[in-house]
Amino acid sequence: MKRKLCSFVTVLGITFLLVPGMAFASHLKVDNVTLSEVNTERKIAKIQFNISWDNAWKNETNCDAVWVFVKFQTPEGAWKHVNMKSSSGVNFDNADHTPAMFSKGDLADLGMWISPEQKGAFLFKTKGSGNVVSKNVQLVWDYTKDGVSDEQILKTKVKVFGFEMVYIPQDKHYVGDPKGPDGPDNTFYVYPNNGSYLIASEDPILVDKVDGVLYCDQDNPRSREDVPFTIPKEFPKGYKAFWVMKYELTSQQFVDFLNTLNRKQQQSMVEADISGDEIKNYYVKTNSAEEHLRNAVVVAKKGNGTTEPVRFYTYAPARAVNFMSWSNIAAIGDWSGLRPITELEYEKAARGPKEAVIDELAWGSPMTQDVGRAETFDGADGSGYEKKVPQTGVVNACFGGGIAPFDVGKKTVPDNPGFEGPVSGELFENSRHEGVTQMINDGASYYGVRNLSGNVWERCVTIGHQLGRIYDGQHGDGELDADGFSNVSNWPGKDGAGAGNRGGVWSSPAPKYLRISLRFAANFPKSEDGKNSGCRLGF
Repeated sequence: MKRKLCSFVTVLGITFLLVPGMAFASHLKVDNVTLSEVNTERKIAKIQFNISWDNAWKNETNCDAVWVFVKFQTPEGAWKHVNMKSSSGVNFDNADHTPAMFSKGDLADLGMWISPEQKGAFLFKTKGSGNVVSKNVQLVWDYTKDGVSDEQILKTKVKVFGFEMVYIPQDKHYVGDPKGPDGPDNTFYVYPNNGSYLIASEDPILVDKVDGVLYCDQDNPRSREDVPFTIPKEFPKGYKAFWVMKYELTSQQFVDFLNTLNRKQQQSMVEADISGDEIKNYYVKTNSAEEHLRNAVVVAKKGNGTTEPVRFYTYAPARAVNFMSWSNIAAIGDWSGLRPITELEYEKAARGPKEAVIDELAWGSPMTQDVGRAETFDGADGSGYEKKVPQTGVVNACFGGGIAPFDVGKKTVPDNPGFEGPVSGELFENSRHEGVTQMINDGASYYGVRNLSGNVWERCVTIGHQLGRIYDGQHGDGELDADGFSNVSNWPGKDGAGAGNRGGVWSSPAPKYLRISLRFAANFPKSEDGKNSGCRLGF
């Protein structure tokens, strides 16, 4: 039996919840979500929606995409992950592999690829570049496999979420700096002083003080454990193809995640006490009653009850979210069907297959040129549509704000004026400055990934800790444990051991701290929320 259903809920992967009339936190928009068809004989339901995003591309190098996944609400009120009816059955190859009964919508040059785990779908351009608008995309849900009965399906609410992603194709790549031990702190190099190291396969890699072998210095424990050790074959080294988020996680995306959890799980993901009806420190990530360092995740002060989930909001939806603990990052990765990236994948996503440049920033320039700080912005702060100031020259990174941690006590006044905290990921590409190439103007990497130098820390799985090296890149299954934490067996745990920081942050005082091969905190098992820590996931 097939039935047409009206929309139970309009869901936006990224939505400005405080503004009526649907304002959007990013150039990505997902709306008009419906259960368009339910067939109780075949035990399937079609989840239909419209999707659009700006500046999409498919070129000779790679493409971007949107990772789309769905949650449904059980009769008890819990939000669970929707598992797709089928997968595309082939490896991703930039061609359209929409499975039977699925639909990529009404845009001819759009492709769909359903992952083998069947936790979500990639939607991408198969040719050309430009803005994407596709109506009536359909995903097929085998609802009985998720424990939904024929009677329940007619009352089930669904939410569709989306993250913009960039495809990183299989290819060799270099890690480290050509200056070797004289380069950035603890950079990778070929021992004893033979430049950056070429990764040409996923084979095991020995790290040791041996001629011709991968090595990095250890001027502090945050670099690595004692050598020798071997990076296993299973550890993702960046040679094989993978996906990575185009932008760092936004405040709205974090809010959307929190709003699918129960009260107990929500408490594990924030720092303020949210157990009571009145929440005094309603800036819940900074545990404060006022904005701190531009974190804009809030709840209502009163009227929260004591048992039902709290409703979270943000007034800066497209702003990169900071104060992310490793527990937050792992939980969002597991919940979304994605995974953390490794520090070797981070360098590949930034540099591509090119030879390394001395003191290289994410857009391929050395730190002494082609870098400029956004001092402020024009337009609604955190909207995703604001424009950078200055409005001429090279302005492509968020750094130099506030006082760096290692300068606290030495300075009382920041060296630079302006804001202290992260900015929206789209800020730099929203305006193009004359005489500046697009890659440099946008602060984009070789493959088109934004903000890999500056803004917030890129929290990566490290090669420098044994609990990092056992990581094999398996994806999340869409479900968290009862306390709201990730339960993927070989990911770094709640204490963050096995993870570290790459890429520089908004408080980095100078471009030298934004260099992609800098590893001074690459093995930094920091479990608590840090003002500089963001979230960027992969697949």
